[in-house]
Amino acid sequence: MANLGNAGLATVVFVHGFLGFGRLPLFNLTMFRGVDSLMAEIGAPCLTPSLPRGGSVEARATALARILDDSSARRLVLVGHSMGGLDCRLVAARLDPRRRVGAVITFGTPHRGSPLADHALAGKGALAVYANWRWRPALRDLSPAGAARFNDAVRDRPDVRYLSFAGARPEAETPLWARRMVRTIAEADGDNDAQVSVTSARWGDFRGVVRADHWELIGWNLGRARPEVARPYPHLALLKAAVLDGLTAATGS
Repeated sequence: MANLGNAGLATVVFVHGFLGFGRLPLFNLTMFRGVDSLMAEIGAPCLTPSLPRGGSVEARATALARILDDSSARRLVLVGHSMGGLDCRLVAARLDPRRRVGAVITFGTPHRGSPLADHALAGKGALAVYANWRWRPALRDLSPAGAARFNDAVRDRPDVRYLSFAGARPEAETPLWARRMVRTIAEADGDNDAQVSVTSARWGDFRGVVRADHWELIGWNLGRARPEVARPYPHLALLKAAVLDGLTAATGS
């Protein structure tokens, strides 16, 4: 395997989603679980920034761009989970004056929004009312209407490679607490990962659907282990393949 990172040509930036985090130093924990060892194996430098957890796409992307401005990386590969993928697209399109971004890779990103955001905005139930009050700008961006506005305004750069991945599990394989969300999305948009439909997660060069829920895509198994349905999903193999593709695109190797 080529050690692309040692050439000093690209830094991989892992961008967390809505209400996520970059790194918790006290626990030596990253939102993308296992990325430290993975990137050491690949040989590429990486960043795990923490963005405004419940902010709008614009607020989060602006914060990300400021962090990247302080980086001496010659080239960048942006890897976004969930809402983080929208942040990456906005940075690549408008907040990368030095044209350092060579690839944007998204996992379970609501490129066309999620019905769950509409439910929260409608304020049905105590949790939805609280979410609507606390995080309304973010929820508006994550709604189908907000995503449509975003896609109309933010155009992909022709010099950036866009890769996307989706997750999906049948309702019966999803933790009990998430099954209602699976049903809500399925009624509106088909197969999904309990947060984002497969249709919504497709963007650019779509690399397919894996048997994982939204959180498994980045290494969090929030249900009991079930070997008979390959739970938890082995996310590091997927992440490794995607990052290597992104590094190749960014470096021209």
